[in-house]
Order: sequence, then C-alpha cells, then structure tokens
Amino acid sequence: MNWRLLAARLQHFLQQLRHPSLPLSVQIDHLRWQVPLLALFLVLVHQSAEHFWFAASTRLNFISEMVIYGVSGPLVVWLALGWIKHKVALKEAAEAELVQAHVELTRLNRSISFLFEINRRLSEATDEESLAVLALRLPSEIVPRIVGCALVRFDDQHQPMPIEYAGTLDEEILSVWHRHLSTQSVRHRCKMCHVRAAQIGQPCPLLARLPLLEVGGIVCQALERNGREFAIMGMFLPTGYRLTDEERNLIESVASELAIAFENTRLRTRELIALYEINETLQQRLGFDKIVDRILTQTMEASNADAGMVLLLDSDGSLLPRAAAGDWREANRLPLIEGLAEGSLQVTSGEPVVAELQSSDPCAASVLCAPMIAEQRALGVIVLGSRRRDSFLRPQIRLVSAIAGQAALLAENARLYAQREHQVIVAERGRLAREMHDGLAQTLGYLKMRVGQIARWIESNQSERADSALHELAQTINDAYLELRTALDGLRSQPTAPFAAELRRLADTFASQSGLEIEMIVETEPQLSASTQTHLLRIVQESLANARKHAQANYVRLTLSAQDNHLQMLVEDDGQGFDAGQDLPQTRHGLRVMRERADLLGADLQVTSAPGLGTRVRLELPI
Repeated sequence: MNWRLLAARLQHFLQQLRHPSLPLSVQIDHLRWQVPLLALFLVLVHQSAEHFWFAASTRLNFISEMVIYGVSGPLVVWLALGWIKHKVALKEAAEAELVQAHVELTRLNRSISFLFEINRRLSEATDEESLAVLALRLPSEIVPRIVGCALVRFDDQHQPMPIEYAGTLDEEILSVWHRHLSTQSVRHRCKMCHVRAAQIGQPCPLLARLPLLEVGGIVCQALERNGREFAIMGMFLPTGYRLTDEERNLIESVASELAIAFENTRLRTRELIALYEINETLQQRLGFDKIVDRILTQTMEASNADAGMVLLLDSDGSLLPRAAAGDWREANRLPLIEGLAEGSLQVTSGEPVVAELQSSDPCAASVLCAPMIAEQRALGVIVLGSRRRDSFLRPQIRLVSAIAGQAALLAENARLYAQREHQVIVAERGRLAREMHDGLAQTLGYLKMRVGQIARWIESNQSERADSALHELAQTINDAYLELRTALDGLRSQPTAPFAAELRRLADTFASQSGLEIEMIVETEPQLSASTQTHLLRIVQESLANARKHAQANYVRLTLSAQDNHLQMLVEDDGQGFDAGQDLPQTRHGLRVMRERADLLGADLQVTSAPGLGTRVRLELPI
C-alpha cells in the first residue's frame, strides 16, 4: 500500500476540515476527535480485509492488532492533539491579552496626551474668565456629538454667577435661563441630586425652559475640590446617545484638572488681594495692636482658617498672645498649640510647620505655625487653626509665610520705634534739663542773689542803689519770661503750613515778644517734610534767641533762597558779636544743638562772627 499517497490524502482531508474563521485551538479540538476516529476506521478496514481476505490471520492476531493499532494509536494521537490544543489555547489567550493591553495602552496614551495638552492650556489661562471659556470648549473635544455645554460658576460665598454657554444664544434667553437656575428651589434640587444625569421628560431643572433644540438628555459634572464647589458643567447630549465609560472617565479627569485650575486661580487672586490689603493696613495710621488684629483677620480670610493667634516673643524669650480671633474651643489645647508654635521657631529654614491634631475639638484639626522672622531674628509666630484636615495647601502656606514676613517687619519696626521713642524722650529730657539749667535756673539764682542785695540796701537806706537794682531786676525777669515763652512755643508748635509761612509766623511772634526789628527776604517757597521744617525752625528760633540774649542786637535779617538744588537760609544780626574762633563754654549748648540738628538733616551750618561786627548764621540744605 502506498503510505505516502495515503498521508497526502489524509492531509488534504484535514485541511478541508479546518475552518479558517475559527481559532487554531478550536480547530485542533475538532481534529482531536476526527483524526483518532478516522485512524480507528482505517485500522478496522485494514484488519477486516486481512482477516477475511487472508486466511493466515487468526482471531487472536486480529484482536491484538485492533487493540494495538485501532485503540492505542488513536489514543496517543488524541492525547497529543489535546496537549497541542492546550498549548495553543494558552498562546492564543496570551496574544488576546496582549492585543487587549495594546488597545488599552493606546487608549490610555491618547487620554494622557489629551490631559497633558489640557494641562498646558490650563497653565496658559491667566484668569478665571479664560478658564471658564476653556471649560466650555473641552467637553465637545472629548465628545464631538455633544449638542452644547453650559457652565454655572459660584463665587466665594457659593452664590451662582450668570450662566455661560458654549455657543451663540440670545442674551435675553440666557438671562431668563440664569434667573430660572438661580432660584432657591432649583439650587436645592441640584445640590441634592446624586445621579448627575437626566433625560428629556424627567424632572430635571436644567432641562426645563431649555433654549436648545435636538437635546435628548444632560450629564452634569461638578468642578469641586477640598469640599469647595467652583462650578457645575452641564453637557447636553443628542437624542438616544449615551456616554461611553471611556468618555465619562475622561470627562471626570478633565473636571478634576479644571477644579484644580479654578482653585489655584482663586488662591492667587486671594493672595494678591490679601497682600494688597495688608500693605494698605500697614500704610494706615493705626496703633500696633489694631494693625496686628487686621493682619490676623485678613490672613484667616485668605487661608480659610477658622481660628488664629499672633504670638510675639517677650524680652525673656517666652511667647505671649498679642491678638486672637476665631473660636479655640478647647482651652486645654492651647498649651499644645503654643508648644507647636515654639517648636516652629526651632526650624532652621524658617518655613511654616503644619500639624494634624488627634482631638475631638473641631476647631483645631489642622494647625499651621508660620514663624515671624526679620533680619535672621525670630520675633513671633502666626498660628492658624482649621476644622478640616489637610486644609492648608502649598499655595496657602506660601501666602501665610509671606504675610508672616511682613508682620515680622511690622513687629521689628514697632520695637525699633519704641526704642527710638525712649531714646528721644531721654534726649529731650536732657535737653530740657540743660535749657532750664542754662536759662531759668541761672536766672532764678541770679534773682535770688539780687533780691538779697536789694533787701540789704533798703535796710541800710541806700535807696538809689536799690532803685537801680530793681529796674535791672525787672528787665531780667522780663527776659526770663520771654525765654520761657519761646521755649514753650517751640515745644508746642508743629508745622502744618508751608515752610515759608511757618518761618514768617515765627519771625512775627518773636518780633512782637522781643521788640527786635526783623526783616524777611523770601525768594523761594520750598516743599519740605514736617520733620525737616521742625529742625529748620528750631535752628532759626535758637539763632533769634542768641541775637536777643547774647548779641544784644536791635535788627535781624532772615533770608530764604535756593541755588543749585540747595536751600540757603541766612540769619544776620547787628549785635556785638563774639570771637567764633574760641571754644564755647560748657554751659552754652545752643550752637551745639543747632549743629546736631543740621547734621541730622545732612545740611552744612556755618556761624561767622567777630567782636563788634554782628553774627551771621548760614545753613545750606540739599533739596
């Protein structure tokens, strides 16, 4: 028998049995039963022919060959094909999983690429208006069959803003629609809705009074983050269309990115507003405690905190509360919070410290401690408390850190101002003591001595000497009175008018009190600060007092002029003068005080005089 021809025919038969549309494992499963049966049939035919056609074949030989060739052979083939089928099935399953993974990976890559593009476009949005325009465009890019998209934003008080729509609608229609959606009942129904989807005919307020055609349903997506709802985006679908799981997942991902973008935009806006308001507060003429209270209130509003404190370092290094706001319900928690504040001062970087408290107190679930550091020196801590956990985000932490820096500068300026004020008070007391010692004390001592002399002259009947001494005594008392009035007027007066007008008033007052003839020549009207005016007026006042007390002048000329960006002021008298080259007595402080004031102004002061030639005081101030 030609076995090659038989194998070729068998192979052709098997190929005819294979169905090209079935998987290879299924085809092998079919062959697993067909081939053994065919082999059994062929063996049966062959053995029957041998048994009946050839007499030499016995029954035992027939049965043994049938068992060997008819049963064992097909069984081996059946088992081999079963093993091959199992291996092929595993390979097909792996290939199917690989194809499915490739499909999922391709879809995921498309989604990731789309989200990356969305993030890029969101990062380019500069304000909330541009974010709203982008939010209205994105759903149609995800689902091109969307009929339209509406957006209702909420302000910081969660009040609905006018509705916005991606497309062209009449403003009157939009206005009516907005009034409908802004009613309390509609807002309550939308808030209580958990399905976030509806079909035409269902009781959905967004589908009522709908100004759109060919709409079969709506799908809503809330833009919310950290418990705050920024907007609701409604997507109108055509009749009979349903979103696929892939489209729904992508819309939810885009909504999360939009919520983050809205939150960051509002945080930036709130940060700028808070910093502007704090800067305005610092410019106001308020007391230190009121400014600290305002800064704390503005910081709490900007960071959505529920409670806050400002702790300042005392001279002994302990933290003392200077301002507090909100409701710190558990008083026994304050030592723990103050301990956290002290610990934040130990952080070398100076960054704020955020802590989560395991407590039943709902006012202090999260605590933020921002150190107040100025010029590498810790001055205090701003402590904020929130009812919500994980409520202090990185932008809020940066904002509070910036505010803490400004508050530190405020505290440092207040400390320096108090220190400077103390120094000024001490210096002014010293100056008053010197003035009283040089003027009033010496005059009183002189009067005491002369009164004793006059009493003795009267007792000894020396009336002429007593009369002359009394006239001298009256003149001395008058001079002391004028000197005291001048000093008191100088302490009380504060310049409120332009410098030239203040100078005229000073000259007129001094002339009426002293009887000196004063001529004023004003060639310029400079605009000076109040402190500069005060120093210049005190220098002129001291010059006039010297002309009256020491020079015994009858005429004084004041000249005010400007030349080469310098203000020039001259005080000239016709008195007896003095030797300007000699050292002044230790009891004469007037000229030294004048030079100190000129140094504070950065001005040049020159005093020229000679016996019998009068005195000339010249001051030159850069302006």
